[in-house]
Amino acid sequence: MNRILTPGRTPGRTPRRRTPRTNRWLGAVAGVVLALPLVASGASAAPAADECVYGYSAGQSVFFGAGEAASGVPNRDTGNGCTVMDEIMADAPFSTHGQFTSTVARVASELERAGVLTDAERSSIARAAAASEVGAPHPVTGTRSVDLSTIGLVGYTVRATMPTDAEGTLAALAECGFQNIEPSGRVGNFYGYTSAQLAPLTDAAGLAVPSLGVSLSNLENDIDGVIAEAHAIGAEYVRISGSSRWTLADYSRTAAVLNEVGATLKANGITVAYHNHGYEFETVENGVSGYDVLVRETDPELVTMELDVYWSASVGVGAVELFTTYPGRFELLHLKDLAADGSFADVGEGTIDFAEIFANASLAGVRYGFTEHDQPTPDGVTSACTSIGNLAELRY
Repeated sequence: MNRILTPGRTPGRTPRRRTPRTNRWLGAVAGVVLALPLVASGASAAPAADECVYGYSAGQSVFFGAGEAASGVPNRDTGNGCTVMDEIMADAPFSTHGQFTSTVARVASELERAGVLTDAERSSIARAAAASEVGAPHPVTGTRSVDLSTIGLVGYTVRATMPTDAEGTLAALAECGFQNIEPSGRVGNFYGYTSAQLAPLTDAAGLAVPSLGVSLSNLENDIDGVIAEAHAIGAEYVRISGSSRWTLADYSRTAAVLNEVGATLKANGITVAYHNHGYEFETVENGVSGYDVLVRETDPELVTMELDVYWSASVGVGAVELFTTYPGRFELLHLKDLAADGSFADVGEGTIDFAEIFANASLAGVRYGFTEHDQPTPDGVTSACTSIGNLAELRY
């Protein structure tokens, strides 16, 4: 379960001879040129340096979004540890759709001539790029309203009352407009309930449970329990969080775990998601963050991201910036607001531009958004109802 998947390596293929393109996630420090000694006759050449350390994994496909934007073409090693996606997305984010499609066409043609791609694969990648929303404008028009059927609440907001009055809490949430909830906990304990025990209560309140928060330990050590809990309450997703103590190597190992368990979960109708805090963006080596590693090294067909827009904004990383850099990778969002003083705020009461987030949601691949407040006042239900009320009035 904890085996490390090495990104960017396809055994048995000799890297093509080419002039390396400038790459934003080079493992070496920019501007430093390593002078390699000439190899004496009959001596073995040293292996080529990995220019795309923590780049996109060769174990996935070339992916620009769901549906027709997913090419299905293997994300092959292009030489020196880089992959097709590394070559294409090195210039992300793209300012226009035309810039993106022309970049894809140029890179794919180069790789076809180099023997990395077949003509059919080059065509498939070009079609996927054309069908994607990458670089396309996503303006805020002020004419659209939020589809509240896709909005839920993170159960953590009402953690104070769920253990003692789950029925009353769930009924109050439904009364003010919620149609979904994402319980948080671990296998066997969601506010003192198993999923099987909680399911009749959410059903009675008319709340669906699209996603369930579990622990990374659950995924690694009790995958059958995770599947049973998700099935008992009808969850399509299970999500986990990480640790502020992790290095990039730890994020890489976690990506490998997510890919491995993701395959098992997908076979059971469940998608695994990773929920961020702020530290994933602050753990950086040579310009690559822990969050970059998680997105690039996980298979988009098996693993999605649950972006917490508060935590990313708290360290200066905007949601739309991430959507444009990693299109189609964010099927779930945690919607909570950032007050001017850095504290938590009800959605719509702080500094985050939710209209812009919703305008770009299709680029991100969003299916559900869950409001949340880590320190709700005066209580969790009141805070939650304020947030969904503001979303009901939002026009984007």
